[in-house]
Amino acid sequence: MSIVRTYRRSEQDGQQRVEYREAWFAPGSGELVVHHGRVGTTGTTSAEKVADDAAGEELLAGFAAQCAEDGFAELTGEQLKTLEVSYRLKGAAPTSVETSLVGRLRGEITNQLAWRGLGEVVAERAESGRVVFEVATVHPRKAAAEIPAAAKFAQVQPSRVTTSL
Repeated sequence: MSIVRTYRRSEQDGQQRVEYREAWFAPGSGELVVHHGRVGTTGTTSAEKVADDAAGEELLAGFAAQCAEDGFAELTGEQLKTLEVSYRLKGAAPTSVETSLVGRLRGEITNQLAWRGLGEVVAERAESGRVVFEVATVHPRKAAAEIPAAAKFAQVQPSRVTTSL
């Protein structure tokens, strides 16, 4: 799957504003999906039908060019901040049930954040008694505020999930 994710910072009424635009195309899907909005909101999604994979990739390239023309840019590693999300285990290593819950939690964190232009889980590591997810985000405070909802959707106890903020 090809994806273009861009951001633009601006000021409106003395307030900093961060907007996102992203589009993705999966070969064989027959459509290009565009998602955009203000960081922290679910934004708006639309899909455009494409004749074939070449047309989808061409449309995605055109989307990237239009984003650049409008002042949007992909963020580099140093422009993103890191938020750590920890899931406390019952013992030193995860049980089979906890391994399943960790997988669901990782997916729900990325789902909750990505649909709001906030970022995604980029790494996972096991430490003694916990699993730590490393989240690359444009806005750590807003991303941290979405973690309880992700825990709820993953059906894990919210009290077992903490953030580095």
